[in-house]
Amino acid sequence: MRKQNSLNITLWFLLAAMWSSSYAVIKIGVSNLDPSVLVLGRLFVGSVVIYAVLKLRKMVLSKDIRDWVSYTITGLLGSALPFLLITFGEQTVDSALASILIGVAPMATLVLAAAIVPEETLTLRTTLGVLGGLCGVVILVGPTALAGIGEHLIGQLAIVGATLCYAASTVYIRRFVKRPALEMATGSMIVGTLFMTGFVILSDADIGAIEPTMGSLGAILYLGLFSTACANLIYFFLVPRLGATRMSQVNFAVPVGGALLGVLLLNEAMTIQRFAALAIIISSVYLGTTNGRRG
Repeated sequence: MRKQNSLNITLWFLLAAMWSSSYAVIKIGVSNLDPSVLVLGRLFVGSVVIYAVLKLRKMVLSKDIRDWVSYTITGLLGSALPFLLITFGEQTVDSALASILIGVAPMATLVLAAAIVPEETLTLRTTLGVLGGLCGVVILVGPTALAGIGEHLIGQLAIVGATLCYAASTVYIRRFVKRPALEMATGSMIVGTLFMTGFVILSDADIGAIEPTMGSLGAILYLGLFSTACANLIYFFLVPRLGATRMSQVNFAVPVGGALLGVLLLNEAMTIQRFAALAIIISSVYLGTTNGRRG
């Protein structure tokens, strides 16, 4: 049991790191690529990689129509739609405010899970953990980031819409999905790729006018391999084991990862404000993801 818990925690932090870095990489990608093309590129790369893993493991996708319904729901709500909404929103919304808006996901998941999943009860401990995590994010990025609310309303609503998609996907997986993680990740990625292919075609994106750069191609490869293929596999593995509410708190780790990357890689200062915010977020995640019992 202890080894299993250690594995879950390690994978949780690894997922947080992949998602933390993705927002900066998206900024690089949208500087040269249409948002829909960037999303299609990352989904295509992710699908190829994860399908190859599926074949290497000698596994196949289900032929049951009910399983394909699950692939479709998770592919749209967990990948294609939120990727598209976030990529579109980041064209006008700065990363600080986006981090706060992403904090909506654990709160939405908490309410949805309590209403739909019998095992996920709305407790004072988990509620305080979610609210504390959101407060920590506000402190981390600075309360002044809230001043930007309403200036680019459509972009901000797009990011909130993405968080609601993530919340619905997480609760759906927790309540209804029983298939293996690798199979679900592969099926959902393929459905998401097909959806985005149709979207790009119907939106008349001028693909011929795109001039790919090393930065944009690198962004597609990184997002496809790590933030999409690897992250989706970990995500489908952890949701049934940690539960919807606990799993959703990974969204609080996104700005934490960004802050730590800034300190480690960009020589940014670890100020008292940042240290206090990280302490609050870590404590809140612990509060919301443990049951408070010993032994």
